[in-house]
Amino acid sequence: MRAARSLTRRSPGALVVVPLVVLALAGCSWVGAEDDRPENTVEDNESIGAGLAAELAERDDVASAEVRYLDTFTVPNSASVEIRMEPGADVEALYDEGLRLVWQSEINPISVIYVDVVNPEDPPSGISRSVDATEPSVREELDEKYGPHPD
Repeated sequence: MRAARSLTRRSPGALVVVPLVVLALAGCSWVGAEDDRPENTVEDNESIGAGLAAELAERDDVASAEVRYLDTFTVPNSASVEIRMEPGADVEALYDEGLRLVWQSEINPISVIYVDVVNPEDPPSGISRSVDATEPSVREELDEKYGPHPD
């Protein structure tokens, strides 16, 4: 009987603690609520990326380009730019252009930007870099170089 009474006495306290825990957890997700940035759907970002790829492909020094948006558990809010350059093109200039186009685009949200520039000459070469746009210092550099991201 005593065990039953002690459980009964603890129940009213649990009724107070459980709602407080729920409120605290809800507050964690509400902390970012002041950020009124509109977020696109994956399809919206894919469509924007297709336009960027078409813009890159129009260049004389680009053989082909693809811009994809990924939002998965392992690769959240990320844009991937793949540029296949014409022989003799400037790899660094194409990397810079791919990064600039994504940064200045309406792709949102954006956490990481991957840029691959492939030189198809034999032997194949190129560069592959990722930029963590969530890092304040990196974001500041991108803002200074290309202007603020329209988020």
